[in-house]
Amino acid sequence: MTIRVVLGEDNVLVREGVRALLDSLADIEVVGVAADGPSLLAEAEERRPDVVVTDIKMPPNFQLEGIDCAHEIRSKHPETGVVVLSAHDDEAYAIALLGQGQSGLAYLLKDRIAQGDELVRAIREVARGGSAVDPVIAERLAGRRETAGADREILDMMGRGLGYAEMAEALDTTQEAVDSRVTDLFRRLAATAGEGGAAVDELKRLHAAVVDRASAARTLRAYVPSQFAEKLESGVALTQEELEVTVLFSDIRGFSAIAEQLSAAEIADVLARHLGAMADVIAEHGGTIDKFAGDAVMAIFGAPYPLPDHAAQALRCAIAMQAKQAELNRDGWSETLGELRMGVGINTGMVVAGTIGGGGRLEYTVVGDAVNIAQRLQSEAAGGEIVAAVSTVKEAPDVRVEPIGHRHVKGRQETVEAFRVVF
Repeated sequence: MTIRVVLGEDNVLVREGVRALLDSLADIEVVGVAADGPSLLAEAEERRPDVVVTDIKMPPNFQLEGIDCAHEIRSKHPETGVVVLSAHDDEAYAIALLGQGQSGLAYLLKDRIAQGDELVRAIREVARGGSAVDPVIAERLAGRRETAGADREILDMMGRGLGYAEMAEALDTTQEAVDSRVTDLFRRLAATAGEGGAAVDELKRLHAAVVDRASAARTLRAYVPSQFAEKLESGVALTQEELEVTVLFSDIRGFSAIAEQLSAAEIADVLARHLGAMADVIAEHGGTIDKFAGDAVMAIFGAPYPLPDHAAQALRCAIAMQAKQAELNRDGWSETLGELRMGVGINTGMVVAGTIGGGGRLEYTVVGDAVNIAQRLQSEAAGGEIVAAVSTVKEAPDVRVEPIGHRHVKGRQETVEAFRVVF
């Protein structure tokens, strides 16, 4: 039987890494993904998966969306198990998840993702209706002075990673009886918080929101211009406006075929190293990352704040990206993977820039013909090449180029005069 999984995670690198890991398994299939709480609930409603795997904190509020979604999903669809992945090793979060007396839930620390068997074990357990808790949390709960002997026995087993079937065999009982003991145990642990429990939970939410907001802002500044990060952090609305920008697309050539040679863990590592390095180079040249799409990157120069020499900066950035990719190739990727070669396309033109979206999710992006042309030119570039439109190269006379003729772009009648950057 194949376990159908919906995956909720706002970090694209983590999401794609986990997706690749799970899709590599014969009995697990990722049937849907979501990047925020509302989308996760919608995917769970539409797909009716066997298991939902979710980050503990996601947009829109970055508080405890994963736990809230888990309870709602279990309430509406008792047949769907939920695994919550968390960076918090505080047992209070695990109790908040498991303390309502529901089974089919698992609380796992994100460190376990690298240990693929731990995540897979949790998915299989909740798919069968059981519950699981991270060994670190189980050990800490078992060590509490107020934990009774019978409860400690259950927690010790969970800490050793035993599933309900193994626990039932060890205790000479049924899996139903084990489930009853586990749910009763966590319900009592939750009750020990007393009347102040709700207040403590709310304080945790507020504290986590403040900490995560500051952390997110620091991370954001590493990848986008500081002015943009400051606007987002302060809550200033970014209105739509028409302006001239330069758009850059990059893509690893033949990555799908390359990925077939690698394990899921190797794919995640390659993507993380490549995209992280490209993001650093783009930030150094004043660009804004619009999106990651698999191994592809879209970046904007000249928005959300003016950059007088955005065309020249984009060309210099593309040259630096190719140099960085060559450096990564020299450092080596794996024993089986050779060089990765990247194609880059660049175009300058008018776009509409601003926040778009709905359903509680907004993102800053640019739209227009100039974007389509940049993406088309990227497809014209061979591995290791940079192809740019005349609108870009004419603004950077110091960058060496050679003409490659006019190119047709899908959806428009006029051709685009293109050049190959010489570096």
